Amino acid sequence: MERISTPEVSMRIAALAFYAFTIPFAAQAQTTSVTPAQPASPVCLRQDMVWGWNVVDDKTLIVTDKARKAYKVSLKPGCFDLKWHLRLGFKSYSGMGISCLERNDYVTVPPDAGMPAQRCFISEIVAYTPPLVPPK
Repeated sequence: MERISTPEVSMRIAALAFYAFTIPFAAQAQTTSVTPAQPASPVCLRQDMVWGWNVVDDKTLIVTDKARKAYKVSLKPGCFDLKWHLRLGFKSYSGMGISCLERNDYVTVPPDAGMPAQRCFISEIVAYTPPLVPPK
């Protein structure tokens, strides 16, 4: 059996040290690039906390709760003339007032003269911040 020379041993130690230090950094860089973005904190518009609303159009409501937090409630297509109603109801499928409104819960619109009552299904609820108005 042949002995390994000193320069060859030094070269092997240097290569081992190089790989020992670079592999953890490469693994760390890979995990940071693969880590998904943190989702936004979930919003909870409670059914029993609705204080008021603003109708943007027949698919969008800006709802304010009793804590003065605003939410943008997007509705599925099918509802009409929401701007003219003085009352709206918010209904959760869980049946409890303390539950958060979610997708596929609905907004009830009472009947008008000659018009039936409406159920407007919710497609999305997100936190709402009003756009900044530039000073004049």
